[in-house]
Amino acid sequence: MIPHYKEFAPSPAIAHAVEAFWYFSAPDTTNRTAPLLRHRVLPDGCIDLIFRFQHSMTEAEITNPFLTVYGPTDCFKLIEIKPLTEFVGVRFKSGEAGSYLALSPLALFQQEVKAQECSAHLANLFNQLCECGSAKQALSILQKALLESNAIHAVYETPVRVRQALKLLTASRGQMRVSDVVELVGVSERTLRRDIVAAVGLTPKMLLRILRFQRAHALLHSKEALNLCDIALDSGYADQAHMGREFQEFSGLTPIAFVR
Repeated sequence: MIPHYKEFAPSPAIAHAVEAFWYFSAPDTTNRTAPLLRHRVLPDGCIDLIFRFQHSMTEAEITNPFLTVYGPTDCFKLIEIKPLTEFVGVRFKSGEAGSYLALSPLALFQQEVKAQECSAHLANLFNQLCECGSAKQALSILQKALLESNAIHAVYETPVRVRQALKLLTASRGQMRVSDVVELVGVSERTLRRDIVAAVGLTPKMLLRILRFQRAHALLHSKEALNLCDIALDSGYADQAHMGREFQEFSGLTPIAFVR
């Protein structure tokens, strides 16, 4: 069996902050002796809130539940997943997780932390999730919790100018220069860097590199005939060698090896 992954669009009320809800299950869910799945997690400029659990073989209940916040990162990570493990998550858009989670994106850089140890409201959410019996119920609980999160935590609220800058950066898929964003937003490059680091946990230049890599990654998977030179140019790289170096850094593989 192969891993199963599916994304779900958020409610319109939270679509400004949530990229997607998602579900992932490890293969071979009926064989506890199956080898561990090694899954490659790639940088995407986002922060995820992830509920992980296993299904009991004898009862209709979940076991080994964990609720974690997966912070922003600038490199890939290989994780090992046991059989029968399922994941339900919410991926926040760049710059939006801080106000919903009441956590500093910069403090979360390269971190995966237990959410229930971060705040009382995340501990309460974890308790609710532990009572669910399926991934479908967990998804419902996560969406309801975000819809009911009316109190924005002002200390981590993203300023309007930063939202505007992030919208420009993400819409360009990494092909917009920081200097152009600075001019359009009307702040200095130093101010923009400080604001985006605080809101996203990454510098503007690193975020642009990750967005460009994500575009190339999507193009590689969408095209039947791979022309690496064309994909590199379409993604905003100087040439195919430039794209290859970025793939090695962000995925640990060459573009062709990554697709295979």
